Amino acid sequence: MRETQIGLGGGSTLIIRPPALSGSAEAEVARLSAKQQSMFTEFGVSSLIAARARNDAAREAAAETRSLQTRIEAITQSDAAIGLAAGAEALKLFVADLEGTKEEDAAELPDIEAIKRAADAAETELARAEGLQESAIDGLRDLEEQDKPLAAAEAGAVSDLQNARSQLAAIETRGDFSGLAAALDDARKSAAEAAINLENAERNALAHDVADIERRIKTIDARSSAASEAKRKLETEIARLEGTVESEGGKGLAEQAAFAAEEAEAANRHLERVTQEAETLKLLRETLDAARTETSRTYVGPVARRARRHIERLLPGCDLSFSDDLALESIVRGGVSEGCANLSRGTQEQLAVLTRLAFADMLLEQGRPVSLILDDPLVYSDDARLDIMIDVIAEAAKRMQVILLTCRDRAFRHVEGQRIVLDGGR
Repeated sequence: MRETQIGLGGGSTLIIRPPALSGSAEAEVARLSAKQQSMFTEFGVSSLIAARARNDAAREAAAETRSLQTRIEAITQSDAAIGLAAGAEALKLFVADLEGTKEEDAAELPDIEAIKRAADAAETELARAEGLQESAIDGLRDLEEQDKPLAAAEAGAVSDLQNARSQLAAIETRGDFSGLAAALDDARKSAAEAAINLENAERNALAHDVADIERRIKTIDARSSAASEAKRKLETEIARLEGTVESEGGKGLAEQAAFAAEEAEAANRHLERVTQEAETLKLLRETLDAARTETSRTYVGPVARRARRHIERLLPGCDLSFSDDLALESIVRGGVSEGCANLSRGTQEQLAVLTRLAFADMLLEQGRPVSLILDDPLVYSDDARLDIMIDVIAEAAKRMQVILLTCRDRAFRHVEGQRIVLDGGR
């Protein structure tokens, strides 16, 4: 509340000054303290603890008074045989009337001790009945509390069942319903073939480096160009030698012409071999491109559709855009595409988690369940988005196994699940 100086050693001093509003805060604290003290004086207590103690004692006394009144009302019941009405006041009046006739009816008085014993027994039974009644009421309240979520769940289940029946009836009335089983089998076969093609493409992609193939293609093209140039030169030389042979006759040039022809034939064979190798590599590159395109068409669309329902909760009105190699490329908001590299670190990590979750959902629907492993995935998320992401992950944990590695126990303290705590000293 006031300026404070702290010596740091070496002649250095740290000066801490309170904000400008601290004076008004201190005055407000003093005003409220004075008001509290005046209220203590008004109610005749010395402190807040004493006031609470007196309040608790008054509450207990009021409860005890109500209990006694209830017990008095319970034991002062009406009796038509003697003309006694119900209630304590009626009993007092009846006793007052009896005082005037006490001497006249002394011979006819009932056994007082027996009446007391009967009253004690009745009071004991009454107390036992009241205890049983309170226990039954508490049990009824517990059952009602337990029945509320069950009733809500039952109502939701009935609504879902009616909705499912109506949707099923609508689907059965469609003309293509009869061929739905065959179409489903075809779709499963297509999905299996696509999965096989993907595995083959991935295996081919791992076995052949595209950059190395392109480099070899360029080398082969250069060799082919050099071979073509050499062939052209040899053909020119052959034509020159043939002309020389024709003009000079048999001066030993025939052997040179034959040697040049052999070199030209060897160059042609080399050119054919290089051309065939280049065509093979080009075909391999085209096959890999086609496999990559097919993989993108088979997996990117389904993943984007599954991720969209989660993104609507995090970024309403946004769509994801993936590259051909299944990497998250950008998001589209209001018709404008934003590259993932331009987004905040928190948004990037949230989209990465949702993308992985969409992949896991797709594999789960194909009968190939996987475990979703997240290592401190929400380090840069703010509180609002952290709550949304935790809800999404908790919902996903109901469909698949989710393993979350984190050192932020407080952020995930309310999440249900099996916890394993590692000893940091080992």
